[in-house]
Amino acid sequence: MRVNRTSSYLFVGIILAFLVRGAIVLAKMDSLDADPDAYRVIAETLAQTGTFGLMGEGGEATPTAFRPPLYPWLLSFFVGADGHLGSRWVAALHVCLGVLTVGLTWDIARRWWSDRTAYVAAALVTIDPMLLWQSTLVMTETIATALTAMVWWWWVARLNPRPVDIVFDDGTPTNSCDLSPWRPMINAVVFGGLLSLTVLCRPTFLVWAALLVPALLFVGPTCRIRRAVRVGVVGLILCATVCLWTLRNVSQLGHPVWATTHGGYTLLLANNDSFYDSLNESSIEWKPWERTPWDPTEFFAEYEARERGDDELSDDRVAYEMAKSTISNRPAMFAWSCVVRATSLWHPFPARTPDRSMMVILVIGIYQTGVLCLAVLGIAKHWRSWRLPNAWPVFAMVVTLTVVHSVYWSNPRMRSPVIPMLAVAVACLTLPKGDEETEMTYSESSRTGADVGWPC
Repeated sequence: MRVNRTSSYLFVGIILAFLVRGAIVLAKMDSLDADPDAYRVIAETLAQTGTFGLMGEGGEATPTAFRPPLYPWLLSFFVGADGHLGSRWVAALHVCLGVLTVGLTWDIARRWWSDRTAYVAAALVTIDPMLLWQSTLVMTETIATALTAMVWWWWVARLNPRPVDIVFDDGTPTNSCDLSPWRPMINAVVFGGLLSLTVLCRPTFLVWAALLVPALLFVGPTCRIRRAVRVGVVGLILCATVCLWTLRNVSQLGHPVWATTHGGYTLLLANNDSFYDSLNESSIEWKPWERTPWDPTEFFAEYEARERGDDELSDDRVAYEMAKSTISNRPAMFAWSCVVRATSLWHPFPARTPDRSMMVILVIGIYQTGVLCLAVLGIAKHWRSWRLPNAWPVFAMVVTLTVVHSVYWSNPRMRSPVIPMLAVAVACLTLPKGDEETEMTYSESSRTGADVGWPC
């Protein structure tokens, strides 16, 4: 009966998630016609010519590495015979990815904590205003959040599963390393593939991967030897993925670009004299709902007047050099700007702009303030469980986003991938503190059982 009730609740939850996500996307369908980051045009060029690039004069495609490849490649499958990417297909893709994120969050919370926690976490992800807003834009936040949820789900469900009730005569859990010599390797291959997809979606996630891979040595009911092999397998898959993308860029661009040719621009956008001057001249605004964004008009004018390179890689290098020059000339302001960018990343209130009403800013700001504060409280309440391996992807993601976007350009939307993780932390508050004892007992027993089980 309990299984049937859970399945019914899950089915209803998925339907509600589809309705909520679908309603928001339909209401903002016009936003999907825009192409702020050139993902649409790259997808259309790829579908028409088979070249990952931009259409130049005369209808000739020019290869590019300006954007990471995964999202445009996925969009290219929805380009019609007329060479146009219909917004309805993007809407359908984003709704499906959003619902997938909700479902994965539900199952992570259920496996790690309880059914009650799972429903609360799933509900928070369903109604999160930032995820809803980003699903109406042709940008990578929606797919990046879904991919990070997949990685975390695989970590919790496959790499660090709860022990089953059946054990061997020596007390070793049946899901330990002696059950199947191939299961740990299959799990490692899939995990490496999922991590690779995140890197192909956003190069920032390579830092996250670098934090996760070594931690595999301490995760799951698997003996030490297989844990070490698992680390090697995941590392090789990641290296192979980056190398293949680099080789493609050598072949198409003539340069070994391992990430994108967009990094210089984002570093310069975060570190230029106009932005530094705005930090130096502006007074501190103690009302978070009155926060106004930096006006980049002066920067854009200077950027357009810069010395251009021969190709996009040269332009990227010029931007890097300009940013480095600003940083070296104004090191104190660079340090302060890092604090400002980190604060901007985690700021709960949207910036005040002419197209945003004060009511919207207050509602979203108060909601996100509540989520951030309750997430901290949830982790503090169940701190013993949050020291376990299941929590490491969360802390690693927080560190990754904060460190990277304190140096490169940042705004609140860039923390989208961590929102499902915060939702689980908030949902932990629904459980009594004593409920974490089972998790602690499992952690110790799984490590002990794996280490003393049959030799590998």
